[in-house]
Amino acid sequence: MKKKQEELIYQMNKFLANLHIFKTIVHNYHWNLKGEHFFTIHPMLDGVMSETDEHIDEVAERILMIGGRPFASLKVYLEHSMLQEIESKPYTGIEAVKGILENFKLLLDEMNVALKMAGDLEDQETADLFTGIGAAYQKHIWMYTAWLTK
Repeated sequence: MKKKQEELIYQMNKFLANLHIFKTIVHNYHWNLKGEHFFTIHPMLDGVMSETDEHIDEVAERILMIGGRPFASLKVYLEHSMLQEIESKPYTGIEAVKGILENFKLLLDEMNVALKMAGDLEDQETADLFTGIGAAYQKHIWMYTAWLTK
């Protein structure tokens, strides 16, 4: 059981690393957004950053609650994240939404690994945390896909 708990903590830390990289990606789009959708997308990105900050805090605190230690350095985040940083350059609203949509899909897949592990350990509280985050991501994926549909 202890080994499975350690594996869950590691998976949660990988997700935490992904969240930090994701927030940096969203910041990049936020700062470099240009074009006709600026006034729609720019404030939406503020909300994504705030939500991501909440998820970062919730996941890190849950790691501590179950006996782990959260990753806490940029170097470690980059070593363990599956997300790729993006170039600092101008982006259109459509490019930003497409990029964020793809990252939400990747985050959801990665988060579902931790969710399954928590379920296998009968750690309902961790499973509930990830179920809530997953529901938020599914809603974003649905909404961003709808916005991109012509």
